[in-house]
Amino acid sequence: MQTANQSTPAVTAKNIQLANLAFNFHHPDSPSFNYSRTQPLPPQQYRIPASPSNYPDHTEPDCLLQRNDYSIHLVNSLKQRIKASTLIKRMYASRGYQTEKTSVFSADSNQYTLEARQSGQLIGTLTLTIDTGKGLLADILYQTELDQLRQQGRKLFEVSKLAFDPESSSKEIFASMFHMAHILAHHIHKADDAVIEINPRHSLFYKRKLGFHQIGELRTCPRVNAPAVLLHLDMNYMKRQILNLGGQTERKEKSLYPYFLTQHEEKIIVQQLQFRQINLNNLHKIRHKWPQLQIGLHA
Repeated sequence: MQTANQSTPAVTAKNIQLANLAFNFHHPDSPSFNYSRTQPLPPQQYRIPASPSNYPDHTEPDCLLQRNDYSIHLVNSLKQRIKASTLIKRMYASRGYQTEKTSVFSADSNQYTLEARQSGQLIGTLTLTIDTGKGLLADILYQTELDQLRQQGRKLFEVSKLAFDPESSSKEIFASMFHMAHILAHHIHKADDAVIEINPRHSLFYKRKLGFHQIGELRTCPRVNAPAVLLHLDMNYMKRQILNLGGQTERKEKSLYPYFLTQHEEKIIVQQLQFRQINLNNLHKIRHKWPQLQIGLHA
């Protein structure tokens, strides 16, 4: 996913103003977050990086989105994973949750960890896992519910290990993180449904703001030793909300979808990720054939 288009220029989109907010939400793999930003940020252009030659000095090739003073990245390096795991553990510990099973170290090619940075500092992370038959974390408590979706031919992905620094984040950053997860899961991996285990005290946030609905009853999540319910979201619903509301921050909506990108902006990112994936697949093929090429050259 790190190979970028060498010829397509980065795209500059419209100005968007970060909004004030104050709300709480919670995931079993992270504590409650109290968003209390009181000062709006000045409007700036955001860029969708397209090739390394077009990145500003502070932007790396793993950057999916640069917007105002924050950016969303794919976590690829050991250093990034250590920082993301540390943030999760810190947020867990602040709420008295267990932290032994909260790292984001994984060799699974169908698992992605995203991170949000604001002014260059890590402020949030989430992990999404594509269901490929190996099982999801939620299968421990809700395999029956998930199997019912699978039996309908639905391809699932799971959101987990979600943590944000309550002093730094905002509606827009949270929405952008979820939009990037939607793009990776739905547009790149063709997943149909998102599932997430959530603390029941905060499930209303996901229902009202993103359109999730509950499909699993109250149980105790063993990873963090906290209560949880299972929520589900159809990606076709999210797609319609992005089409109708994305980028329209001036609209008085209860949902987070006005803080998502527009459909046009989304399409640009999808195209860039598809290009990266094609290049990465081609690179793997070349590396696989290289020993044979070496033999041919020295024969």
